[in-house]
Amino acid sequence: MRQTQVAHRSGLRDEQQRLYAPCRARCPVHIDVPGYLAAIGEGRFTDALEIVLERCPLPSVCGRVCLHPCEDGCRRCLLDDPIAIAQLKRAAADFGVYPRPEHPRLRPEKIAIVGSGPTGLTAAHDLANRGFQVTLYEEKPLLGGTMRYGIPNYRLPDYALDRDIDYILSAGIAVNTGIRVGRDVMLDELAASHRAVVITAGLQGSRALPIPGVDSPRVLTALPFLEASSRGEDVDLGNRVVVVGGGNVAMDVARTARRQGASDVHVVCLESSDEIPASPQEIHDADIEGITLHYSWGPRSISHEAGTCALNTVRCTSVFNAEKRFAPSFDESVAECFEADTIIFAIGQSADVGDLGIALTSRGAPQIDPLTLKTSIGNVYAAGDVVSGPTKIIDAIAAGHQVAATAYRDITCDTEPLRLLNEEIDTLGEVPDTMANKLETRRRIQMEHLEFFDAVKTFDEIEGGYTEYEAAREAQRCLSCTTGARLTREKCSLCLTCIRVCPHGAPILSTDGYVYFDAAACNACGACQSQCPSQAIVLEGHSEQEMSRRVERQLWAAEMDTALMFACSSTPIVPNLGGTPPRIITVTCLLRVSERTVLEALQNGATRVVFAGCVESTCRFLHARELVRQRSGHIEVLLSRIGMTNAFDFVEHKADDLDWHLR
Repeated sequence: MRQTQVAHRSGLRDEQQRLYAPCRARCPVHIDVPGYLAAIGEGRFTDALEIVLERCPLPSVCGRVCLHPCEDGCRRCLLDDPIAIAQLKRAAADFGVYPRPEHPRLRPEKIAIVGSGPTGLTAAHDLANRGFQVTLYEEKPLLGGTMRYGIPNYRLPDYALDRDIDYILSAGIAVNTGIRVGRDVMLDELAASHRAVVITAGLQGSRALPIPGVDSPRVLTALPFLEASSRGEDVDLGNRVVVVGGGNVAMDVARTARRQGASDVHVVCLESSDEIPASPQEIHDADIEGITLHYSWGPRSISHEAGTCALNTVRCTSVFNAEKRFAPSFDESVAECFEADTIIFAIGQSADVGDLGIALTSRGAPQIDPLTLKTSIGNVYAAGDVVSGPTKIIDAIAAGHQVAATAYRDITCDTEPLRLLNEEIDTLGEVPDTMANKLETRRRIQMEHLEFFDAVKTFDEIEGGYTEYEAAREAQRCLSCTTGARLTREKCSLCLTCIRVCPHGAPILSTDGYVYFDAAACNACGACQSQCPSQAIVLEGHSEQEMSRRVERQLWAAEMDTALMFACSSTPIVPNLGGTPPRIITVTCLLRVSERTVLEALQNGATRVVFAGCVESTCRFLHARELVRQRSGHIEVLLSRIGMTNAFDFVEHKADDLDWHLR
């Protein structure tokens, strides 16, 4: 898989990872998906959020409205259902704590960002965290661009967007709202007073077709209508509304029209049901809400009389020509008339930057050098949808990273070429049969939704989100791709213990006498690592250092006589020990808790360490249960030799003696 995104240069983890999980490779900004899913699976929502924020400064937004190309690459697709990767990103934002770091000014240069959509906010975030003095200029009263004024609240409520924006602005970014660059302040003035200016104005124009009758007062366009609705205005649509268009914006318009009081909403598009560009989920939701879709009709004219109108169409026989270019063909002998009180065009957006004073392309977008991203004014850059045309939000975030990296390089006179995010990415293949045959089918956990008959009456958010417990259980469906075992060959004694204990055949003895691991067959259970006598095996997604930090955090302010319990994340139940409630650390599997970690916990003040064994019916790694018992016995023997006989317990739950630790 070839990738052309440019690396965002601040705070990235594991940039040179040798192998990517398919979900991470499909993400335009390469979020460490296995990493944050593992954290959620252990109930560490703040850790998960920090992992997401390394690549995506808008997790609450993307967790709700991202079209999640990552899920198309999920290796679980071939077993049952893909992991709910985007919705779990939302869970990380809902339950995690956003960091509020102090960002001292390191550099004197000032940078202006024009536009506060996903590209502008991302670029501002990256540059501010590099120490630049960043100012956002936004024409609207509030930041967010199309995310606030184009995506309806039932999909993206303002509080979720504001949460992400507050985090970004915490880097010390200045904000000027209600100012249109090119009208209230000239672009050349900004260019003269700032070291760089970045235009990320998005697509603010809304298109209609140049057909007879389009100037009727009963004809609207998508973006002004959506913006009026987002401001809480009541738009008089009448009962019957016809929406022209087949994309996600058209579905948003149609569903918003239902919430504005229209009882009979129709969507008319050129495309067939196989070609329509709207996402399957949007089409499904529109259908559930009683919206009727009419495929393969091309508008020809609009007739209107006495406060009503009608869309006159003919049959569209094809949308694209043999070269796959947009060139619709029609059968004029087949016609249909769609009567309406209001017609709303949602057929595309356009750039609105004609007053900036820079060179434009034939379609009105800023003309830029594709390598430097510079416009016709030397220190003015442009990026995002205003340049590329409509894209997904996650693509707009990637564009923000790219333009920020480019501006940083130019300002600092960095001669090193921009480093691509692994232009040639090696990804895991399909789940091998040796592994697939031993994995239990576990369907995707569905979130609570408003019932459609309630949803169409309000702009309240439709999806209720996961609970903490549901999020953890859904994340535990992850196969932990690329976070599994790695062998340090110099330490390996070729005892072949790893081959004996692995149920999936991941460790393989090669013909040259060395052991290597098939990453495609490893699901990071930790069995091999726990049994390796040479300590030659490590897990990519786990380290002793991180476990030590978790122990220290739990015991730092603990009361006297406090036990530390390690609980398996695969079960929602742990034993009730009585007395002072224990501090609990949830782990993917108890095999990841080493003897060293137990000793460190006791040294840090724990009066007792408890292993809470998991429940067989929900265990992710059934083959590891006996190994956990063996390790527990070894820890008991070790501690008894140093006079700490009562400092460790291994407890398996009783059905009538339970407590919840993931809720």
